[in-house]
Amino acid sequence: MASAFAARALDAHPRSIAEARRTVRATLRDWDLAELSDSVECVVSELVTNAVRHGVPGASPLPVPEPQPVTLTLVRRGGEVVCAVFDPGEGVPAPCEADDIAESGRGLQIVATLSDAWGWSAPGPVGKAVWSRFTAPAGTGGPADVDTGGDGDRDCEWQSFARCLALLESLVPGRRAVPAPAVA
Repeated sequence: MASAFAARALDAHPRSIAEARRTVRATLRDWDLAELSDSVECVVSELVTNAVRHGVPGASPLPVPEPQPVTLTLVRRGGEVVCAVFDPGEGVPAPCEADDIAESGRGLQIVATLSDAWGWSAPGPVGKAVWSRFTAPAGTGGPADVDTGGDGDRDCEWQSFARCLALLESLVPGRRAVPAPAVA
């Protein structure tokens, strides 16, 4: 079973969205999961856009004084990839009904449509991580065809992912890690 991890610190600036897409494309190519690139890049664009626009207090078109307040992470297990975007904001992400002529407000609907699952967690006393999970199509001959075991293995992997979120949060100056809850 192939597992891997990648992370990228991002500024609270719109240019970080393109940087996040480049990181996703290169990482998935290196992991032989290029078939997921289009969907994961689109979702990461939405998540980083939300983090920059809503998750960084006082964010403006200019970088905020705190360096790299947004973090993109990618975790791979076989043919599954979970991407998570951390930001210091306290707002809870929730899909909304956008007006027919609105230019924004559909990002989380896009995330829900393109991913297998998505959600958010508050791995520390400040901030949140919004995550999305993808599975490569079977039969491609790549890592998606690796047997990842039964549901018990998946629960264990999700618990490991929750611990990883807490660890990453603890690496941000001024924050302390909160133990990840056990998966039932």
